[in-house]
Amino acid sequence: MNKAVMVAVTLCFCPAAFAASVITSRLEDPKAIYVDPPGTNADSSAALQAAIDKASGTGREGIVFVAAGRYTITRTVYLWPGVRLIGYGATRPVFVLPPNTPGFQKGIGVMVMFTGLTPHEQPRAGDRIAFPPPGSVPPNNNVADANPNTFYSAMSNIDIEIGDDNPAAVAVRFHVAQHSFLTHMDFHLGSGLAGVYQAGMRRRICASTEGATESSRRIPRRLGSSR
Repeated sequence: MNKAVMVAVTLCFCPAAFAASVITSRLEDPKAIYVDPPGTNADSSAALQAAIDKASGTGREGIVFVAAGRYTITRTVYLWPGVRLIGYGATRPVFVLPPNTPGFQKGIGVMVMFTGLTPHEQPRAGDRIAFPPPGSVPPNNNVADANPNTFYSAMSNIDIEIGDDNPAAVAVRFHVAQHSFLTHMDFHLGSGLAGVYQAGMRRRICASTEGATESSRRIPRRLGSSR
C-alpha cells in the first residue's frame, strides 16, 4: 500500500436511530446472490459467508444483496476481492455482534474483513500465507491481507451494531486498494474498539458513539493506513 494515503472522511455522530435506507426495493440482477434475514435470532455468519463465496465464484467480482433485517454475526465474515455487499429494503440491514461474543474480548476481533486473495487463488510464496492479517475470529492463517491489487471490494447501505462486553470488536477491517468503498453505513459501537480499522484509500463513514466507551469514541485515530 502507498504510504501517502489520500483521506476523505466524513464522520457523522448520529442519533440512536439508524439512518434511512438508500435502496428501498430489491434490485434484480441474474448474476447477484441474495440473502434473506433469518426467521429468528439464529447466527447468520455462515449464511453470509456462503453467499459471498458463491458470488465470488472463481473470479474477482460479484454482488451480494442483503435484505432488510437483523443478522447475528459471531465470527469474522470475509469479503473477497471484487465482491460488493449491498443492503436493500425499507430499512437498512443490520449486522449485530451479540453481547460478550467469544473472541471479541482481547486484542482485535473483526466482524467483516476485506481480504487480498479469494479462496481459489494461491499466494505467490506457495501454499502458505506469509502474513495473515490480525483479527480473525476464530484465528485463521489461510486468509491473505489486502494488497495493491485489491480493487472494487465494497460495502454499502448496511449498518453495524456491537453489543456490550466486546471491547476488542472492530466492525470493519477496511484494508483495500483503489475503487473500494464503505458508504451509507452507521456504526453503533457500544463497547467496541473501532468502527473502521486499518482503512484503505477513501471512505465515507457515518458512525454513532452513543453508549460507547472512551476508547471506542476515538474513531478518527483508527482511520488511516498502517502501510
